Amino acid sequence: MKKAIVILLVLLLVATLFACAKDSTSGSSQTSEKPSSGTSATDNGGTSADSGGNGPSFPAEAGYFDPNYDYTQHDKYKVGYLVAQANFLYDEFDKAFADWAARMNINYTGMWAPSASNADEYLSGLQTYIDQGYDGLLLDPDSALYPRIVELLNDNPEVKWMSCMSQARNYSGDNRLYGPNVGFDNTYFGVQFAEKLFQWKEETWPDVPWEKVGFISLDFSLSPQVHERALGSEMSWAEKNPSFGAYNPAVDVNPKNYWIADVATGNMDQTTAQNLATQILSNPGDIEVWLIATAVDDYSMGAANAAENLHITDKVCTVCSGGSNLVVQMDNGQKTSWRYALFTAQSIYAEPIIGALWAFMSGQSTFDTLWPDWANPADKGDVTDDSGNVTEEHNYACMMLPTQWIDKENYKSYLEWTDLYAYGPDSDGHYNYDKVTDLNLYSARSDVPDWAS
Repeated sequence: MKKAIVILLVLLLVATLFACAKDSTSGSSQTSEKPSSGTSATDNGGTSADSGGNGPSFPAEAGYFDPNYDYTQHDKYKVGYLVAQANFLYDEFDKAFADWAARMNINYTGMWAPSASNADEYLSGLQTYIDQGYDGLLLDPDSALYPRIVELLNDNPEVKWMSCMSQARNYSGDNRLYGPNVGFDNTYFGVQFAEKLFQWKEETWPDVPWEKVGFISLDFSLSPQVHERALGSEMSWAEKNPSFGAYNPAVDVNPKNYWIADVATGNMDQTTAQNLATQILSNPGDIEVWLIATAVDDYSMGAANAAENLHITDKVCTVCSGGSNLVVQMDNGQKTSWRYALFTAQSIYAEPIIGALWAFMSGQSTFDTLWPDWANPADKGDVTDDSGNVTEEHNYACMMLPTQWIDKENYKSYLEWTDLYAYGPDSDGHYNYDKVTDLNLYSARSDVPDWAS
């Protein structure tokens, strides 16, 4: 049970996982248009098809908040957030959902978690919410529960739902998606980790030859999505240094000077990460500079502690996805080898999730019609038979979120920009740095991939 709980927490902390939906027969559709990078949740300049009466029948873009739309035209939908176990990251999403819900005329009843991440209790709690007549549910369960969750909600199609961070996929069966999702490209995360570390090495230690550079991935192999990041970094390392050997997906077959250290072999915490990093860093051989990519904040903190204890902080750089704890460290003036984090603010992450749920509840979209440009032909939820023939076609979107590298130079402006986007110039928002006024500093949307290529 302990390992199952920690696995789930790591999946959440990386913010890697996709979001899901429910029975594909519910709701109706509106096709959305991709906005410009300067579009704001507080002033997106969009307009909806005018239906007369009280104004447009739906928001300008399905799945996103429209500040020019009167949400009181619809019923005040009752929505709850069911999580696997209470922790700080769920709390941050709970706050973000509450903020968006207030502006979407949603009666948001807050977050609920079972005791000790108990699967049976989670399913029982889900049934209770269904019986209480909730209009919509935001779900963050152990992803292994989704087959049963889908069965329950398919039996109650009046209850719309959207998952948040744990990807709704049939992991124990055909691996198909159960609905549209919001998330990230994990292999590309690994590539980004490597590119940021390469950049730091070239800027800081340009005269050190690559033969004297080591790369460590602090992996979490029990999560396939997290493991994809270690493989993405390895691909980049092999491409950067072709003489070191070719990329191989096997964990124990790596190019020269590349190590994958699996935190899942221990207690899956900061101490385990620190111990694994120490084992490698304390036996450097010819290595003079170390690049370390990790799954979550705790692992980069462990790697940074190992470097500090060995008095090699200036020769080490570690990066991760997440970054909330890096913000705290930078606010406190701490300087360690944890220098960068690939970050997405909860307000940016939460908007399309609760926006999609509103679209399902109001009938603006179905699971098959939400964000149609984001439906990947190779992974859109089709049901196939044993021969690979499609027996049930779906068009579920895999909508990717933007990320931003934060460091001591830019983190304050980025966080203040997220407040500007989510709350507008006249609100204090979540952060208390110098205000920014330029919506074009960053973007809340990612470009749609060219799936055909």
